[in-house]
Amino acid sequence: MNGYPNFATALPGLSSEAISELQRSSQFQRLAPLLDALASGPLDARQLLQILLSLCEGGDSQKSQPSAELRPALQALLVGDPLPALAAPLRNAKLEPLTRQLREALRPFPGIAEADGCPVNCIEREVFRNWGYTVENTPGYTFVPRTLIGICNIVRWATSSGKRVRAAGYRHTWGDLYSADDQVLISLLPLQQVEELPSFSTHSGGAPGFDPGNQLQGIELVGSVVENGVEKRLCRIAAGTTNEQFRRWCLYEQGGNLQWTIPLNVIMVEITWGGSNAPICHGAGWRNQTLSDLVAEIEFVNAHGELQTVSDPEQLKAAAGCFGLLGIVTALTLKLDPMSFAAMRPRHRPVQLTIPPPAGFRIPMPLQIPTTPAERDAAWNDFVHRCENDYYAEWFWFAYQPNCWINTWRNDGTRAAASDYPPPSEVTLQEVGEYIGELLNESAWFKSLPGQVQGWILGAAAMAQLPDIADDQPAIVTPLIDGLHFRRGIQNMRVRDMELEIPIPPRADDPGKPDWSVCQRAWWNAIAAVYRHPEGPMRIALEMRVMGGSGIDLAPQGGNRFGTCSIEVLSNLNVDDADWQAFMQEVADAWMAEVGPDGRPLNVRTHWAKQWQGLTFHGVPAVDYLRDTAYRDSLPLFSSHLQAAATAGGATLADLLRVFGNPLLEQLFGPAFKAVER
Repeated sequence: MNGYPNFATALPGLSSEAISELQRSSQFQRLAPLLDALASGPLDARQLLQILLSLCEGGDSQKSQPSAELRPALQALLVGDPLPALAAPLRNAKLEPLTRQLREALRPFPGIAEADGCPVNCIEREVFRNWGYTVENTPGYTFVPRTLIGICNIVRWATSSGKRVRAAGYRHTWGDLYSADDQVLISLLPLQQVEELPSFSTHSGGAPGFDPGNQLQGIELVGSVVENGVEKRLCRIAAGTTNEQFRRWCLYEQGGNLQWTIPLNVIMVEITWGGSNAPICHGAGWRNQTLSDLVAEIEFVNAHGELQTVSDPEQLKAAAGCFGLLGIVTALTLKLDPMSFAAMRPRHRPVQLTIPPPAGFRIPMPLQIPTTPAERDAAWNDFVHRCENDYYAEWFWFAYQPNCWINTWRNDGTRAAASDYPPPSEVTLQEVGEYIGELLNESAWFKSLPGQVQGWILGAAAMAQLPDIADDQPAIVTPLIDGLHFRRGIQNMRVRDMELEIPIPPRADDPGKPDWSVCQRAWWNAIAAVYRHPEGPMRIALEMRVMGGSGIDLAPQGGNRFGTCSIEVLSNLNVDDADWQAFMQEVADAWMAEVGPDGRPLNVRTHWAKQWQGLTFHGVPAVDYLRDTAYRDSLPLFSSHLQAAATAGGATLADLLRVFGNPLLEQLFGPAFKAVER
C-alpha cells in the first residue's frame, strides 16, 4: 500500500516491528484507502471527506456516529450531491436527544423577570462542561436571559441569595474562569447551541441573523473617532453576538456594507464577543494588539444589579480585560477600521525552510532534508521579512508532517478583485470536515491506534485541505474580515490547547531592532519535544503568530516593545491526561527559559484563555507565578484602575470578588485587591 512507507518513515518512535504488527491489525486495515489516497497525490476536499466519512460509518460508539437527522446530509457527500443543496439540511438539522432534553429541562424561574415581565428561563443543577472538556462543575442555577433587565434581576437575586454570578458564551476558555458548584451561571447563548456539535453557518452573503427578541445580540454604529489621521467608527456589539454574526454584518448591504471591519480577531467564528474580550484574546500581525485594546466603552451589569458603562481610557486598561470581575458584560463598543482587502498567498514549505533551525540544532530525523547555506539564509530572510512587513503573520506545523503551512499576507488587495473566502461551498466542506474529524476522534478503533499514528493521520488530512498558492498564481483576495476567519467549522472538533506569549527581545548587536531568533528557538524546541515523546501527545498542530504589544493592564503582551511571539500546541481529546500534562510542561519549560540580551529571563506569560493550570513556571505553581512574578508590577495598576471603575458604580473590589469572583480569581487577585483597599 503506497501510503505505508511515508507513514512509517514519519514516525521514528515506532520500531519497524511495531509498525509491521500495526499494519497487520484489523483497525489499521480500515485506514488503507486514506493512506493510499494521501500517498498518491493531491486530494480535493470532497474526495478526502468521502474517505474520512466512510471511516466513521459503522462506528463503534454513538459519539462516533452522526445523528439520525444529520446522517442523510453527510452521506450525500458520498454520492456527490451539489454542496449548495447539502448546506440547507446541515444547517437545519437538529441533534437529538440533547436538544429535546435541554428544552424540556429549561423552565421559567419564578421571581426573576425579563424586561417584558416574563420569567427568565433557567435549568437547575445542570452539569457544565467547557468546550475543551477541561472544566466541569454543577452550578445551582443556569439562566438563559434575553434582556438587560433580565440580567440585572438575576444579579440582584443572586446577591440576595448569597451566590456568585459568572457568565459564559461558547465556553472556549480552557481555564477555570467559569462559575462553580452551587453558584449562578448566565449563558449568553442558547444551551443547545453551546452543548451540541456540529455547528453549521449560513452562506457568506447572508444577514447576521440576530434574534430580534434578544438584547444580547446586535451591532450598531454609534459614532466615530480619528486616530493617527484615520477615521474609525465606534461600533456597539452586544456581548452575545458571535464572530460569525459580526463577519456577516461587515459584508451585508444593510450592515457594514464592506465599509468597516475589526482590524484583528481570533480565527474561530463561533466565539462570542463577550467571551473573547474577557480573557484578552488576540489575532496576528506585528502591528496589531489585542481585541481588548480596541475597546472604547464597556457596558455591564454591576454588583448592585445596575447597568453601568466605563469609557474612561485609564479605567479601560483594566475594565476591557478583567475576566468578568466588573460584572456581567452586556455590550462592547470597539473601534473599527475602514475595510481593507487581504491578498492571501498561503504556502506549503519543508519544515527546515519555513523557519530554519538555529545553527547546530539537532533536527529530528524525519524532517532532515539536504539544504544549502544559501537556501537556509533565504528562508530566514523570508521569515523575518514576513514578520516585519505582512499585515497578518502565522505559521502551522501539523504533527509529523514534512511541510509547514505559512499563512502570512498583506491587506493591499482591491475591492474589485475581492470575493468571498472561503466561498460558500467550501465553508460547508470545512464545517463538515471538522465534524467528521471529531467523529473520527471519538471512534474506539481510532483511539486504539498509537498516538503518533493518530497525529500523523490528522496532520496529513489537515495539510491535504489547506491551499498552496505559488508565486506565479493569483492571490486569494478577500475582505479583511474573511481573511481573519480563513478557516471555518473549527468549533466542530474539540481540542486541547496551551499557549504562551514570549516577548520579542532587542538584538544584542542592535538594541533598536527585534531579535526574531526567539521565535526560531521556540518553534524548534517544540518540534523537538514532539519527537522526544513516543506516545505522541501533540496530535494536531504547533501554531505560531507574531503580534504586537498591548496597553491593557493584564494583557500577556503588555510591555512587549518589540512585539510578541504567540505560540501554542494543540492535541485531540484522546491524549492521556498525564502524557499531555508532561508534554505541556516540557514545552513550557523550554519557552520559559528564553532570556534577553542582558541574560535576564524574558517575562513569558500564558494566554489567559488557554490551558495553563497545573503547570509550573520556573518551578513555581502557575497561579503563584502569574500573581507574584509575571504580573507583580501590573497587578497594583490593574487593581487601582478596576477600583475606580467599581467605585463609580458604588462597589468595592471586595464586592467584585464576592459577587463575580470564583476560587481561581480569588487566588489570582485577592491579595492585590486587599492591598489596594487597605
